[in-house]
Amino acid sequence: MLVLLRILAAVGITSDSIRFALTKQTYLAEIERTDLPGGEQRFRTFVWDDTFLEKTYSTLVYDESDEVALPRDEQSTAWLQRVQTSCSEKKECVDLDPGTDEYVSVRKIGEHFYILDNYLPNAFP
Repeated sequence: MLVLLRILAAVGITSDSIRFALTKQTYLAEIERTDLPGGEQRFRTFVWDDTFLEKTYSTLVYDESDEVALPRDEQSTAWLQRVQTSCSEKKECVDLDPGTDEYVSVRKIGEHFYILDNYLPNAFP
């Protein structure tokens, strides 16, 4: 069984990819209901895993611009402002600047969809 799970993971089939495949249409329907002024690119966040397993919590991020996956110095000023506004107005937040006791990873799971994992290795023993 363990060998099968490793083979599936090696070809990109994980519990996250299966879950995303099963729920993608629900997220897309929610995104379609987002009304944006002036053709602005959509940015949405969804709770993916808030159970704080293995000192990690995860957020599903939809970013039409795909800038969430870029290194910090390559993200545009317009994108940074859009994300900041989205966080303050709609509580659609991502924190890509981890503190000293944490780190963040972003991995693509679908077209314009990413899973942002926030690791807090020193959160508690």
